[in-house]
Amino acid sequence: MKERLLHLMLLLCLIFVSACTEVELCDEVEHPHRTGVKFNYDWSNTRNGKFAHEEPDSMYIIAKRIVGSWKCEVKVNSQDGSGWYVWNAPNRRITTYEETVDNDSTSIEEVDSTNTGEPSVPETYTVEVEEELPGVDNATDEFQIRPGTFKFVTFNRDTTELIYKEVDSYVRAAETDTTLRDLNVEYKRYAYKDPNLRGTVNYWKDYNTYGDNQNYIQPDITPIYYDTIAPCDIKKNELEQFTFKPHLLTQNIDIRFHIRKKVDVIPFIIDSIYADISGIPYKVNLSNDFIDISTTCKMMFQAWLENESGTRIQDTEQNTYLLCHGNIDVLSVVNAPDSIVGRGPGIMQVMVFIRDRQPIRGRINLYHTIYRANLYEITEDGLNARRRKEHGVLEIDSNLLIDENFVISSDDDGLERWQAAEEGDIIIDV
Repeated sequence: MKERLLHLMLLLCLIFVSACTEVELCDEVEHPHRTGVKFNYDWSNTRNGKFAHEEPDSMYIIAKRIVGSWKCEVKVNSQDGSGWYVWNAPNRRITTYEETVDNDSTSIEEVDSTNTGEPSVPETYTVEVEEELPGVDNATDEFQIRPGTFKFVTFNRDTTELIYKEVDSYVRAAETDTTLRDLNVEYKRYAYKDPNLRGTVNYWKDYNTYGDNQNYIQPDITPIYYDTIAPCDIKKNELEQFTFKPHLLTQNIDIRFHIRKKVDVIPFIIDSIYADISGIPYKVNLSNDFIDISTTCKMMFQAWLENESGTRIQDTEQNTYLLCHGNIDVLSVVNAPDSIVGRGPGIMQVMVFIRDRQPIRGRINLYHTIYRANLYEITEDGLNARRRKEHGVLEIDSNLLIDENFVISSDDDGLERWQAAEEGDIIIDV
């Protein structure tokens, strides 16, 4: 009877243990049930067009679990999706087991450290082995994340020209303190005399200073690539695969205008043309591609001369009508508040270098030109915008009339009016 009772108790214990194997009692941080995810990239969205850019070598991915707050960040090769954890890699586990040293074959001559002449006694050791983590100890194309409902955001990084302070703060902050709306990236800004600003030119004078004097961004800025994957359910202990199709957040813009040369008295030759354009946003949100237009800066660029077929040419004394063409990559170009202001966003300044003479300076308010280009759509709050197209054209319909010494203001050739840069304004000699 006692033997049957003992068997029954053992059976109940086995049933109880078996039932408990399906209950997740361990802390989720250490929980072995994760899912593998692989990432691929389809670059077809960025390979079209005359001004397409080469894809970045690497991309970053933020995995954000919406319910049961958790997130991680990885860096991957933009072609094969292999890479490393940047933040919140899986915890490394240590496996322990016991190992017994078998001393049965020990000879009488092999004695222990007590030097008693007796054979050594078998010993048991505890051995600890650290788990190798793919993506930490070596590159991997399969990243382990917790199961749940996730949103994924991917983007490129260039810390030489872009500031990721808010992105890094978001990734590392407690979940209750941040949202995806905090994923802001901004371009570095420079004063014109900053030695790190590229594309500056001698004899430039700025007739359109505004803001905090950190007015310029680099003329050859790094394009921002991004894509998101809508919230999706990730099941545990399965392998999921996702394909990103990055788009450009930056906008490629052609700027075209004509110069009419008044050469009836003294013929002259244009050697080169430099310009800057204001109203360049420098901050963008990666989660919703909102461009912050509440503050803007400027970009310097060089224009070139073309004939009507678009071929670059050199000027001659006989030319009287020249097409000027520049091209920039920016988040967009924001308009002036109206068509008569001479300072702030939406203003273009030019400096025309005349052979053997002083450079000629002019400016124009591009209110109507930017409006016609339909580059962006302003959000309801009036502080942000979303671009309407990847490529836009600012076609200035007013001719820049010059002689060998001056910009000659004219009102008869378009809605907008070129004027000598010195007209009615304070200059800042830079």
